[in-house]
Amino acid sequence: MKKIYQNVQGFQDVEILSLRSGSIVVDYLVLLKLPFSGQLENEYEEVREALQQELKNVSQNQDSCQNNQSLCFKPDSIKVNNNSKTELTPEAICRRAAAQGYEDFYFPLVEANRLRCVTKCTSGVKDAIDCNQGQCLLERSGPVCRCFSTDTHWFSGSRCEVAVAWKALVGGLAGAAALLLLLVALSVFFLRSQRRRGQSRGWSWEDDDRKWFEMWDENTVGTFTNLGFQDEKTGTGPQEPPSLA
Repeated sequence: MKKIYQNVQGFQDVEILSLRSGSIVVDYLVLLKLPFSGQLENEYEEVREALQQELKNVSQNQDSCQNNQSLCFKPDSIKVNNNSKTELTPEAICRRAAAQGYEDFYFPLVEANRLRCVTKCTSGVKDAIDCNQGQCLLERSGPVCRCFSTDTHWFSGSRCEVAVAWKALVGGLAGAAALLLLLVALSVFFLRSQRRRGQSRGWSWEDDDRKWFEMWDENTVGTFTNLGFQDEKTGTGPQEPPSLA
């Protein structure tokens, strides 16, 4: 087969798919390698027709099965299967070239007779992602920026656009920690002063809590009873109306 196809443009090899009885029936693929161009579809059709013509020329040769040849064709034995054609659009080529799971992020960039399969992480490409102080990497979820850190700065943000000096970061954290400690100390001091003041007046936090529960109206949730107001209205006997004279 290589001898038959050797003069066809772009021919590389033959891949045997199966062998069956009936003399010898061979199913095979013809492997081609064609340079990319804007007319690749048309060039492929021309090469395919050239392959078929070479087969016809051999099968029509009356001497093809003579002279002790190890292989010859019967004139009616050649069948061409066009279903094995590969889609040759730039988009389809880039999808096949991409690793599995990353096909959606590659797109073709045609430069003269050159095809490049690029992503938005490719420098110089329109709408390419600028990661500033970082690097664009392609993950299964799509292009992302990985930010760098130097001896003086730490970079963050979706595009590594935020630069924070290490000295400022450490100083801010130290200041926040000092402020937190100060608030805790003030809270402790306030609670202790309140407790001392209560003890000096003869009451304690426990007494205040007991009064709270004594004033709670268990029959009506969410209401309180003013005991002092009730005492003022309670008398030991009949009350005389006030005299206006």
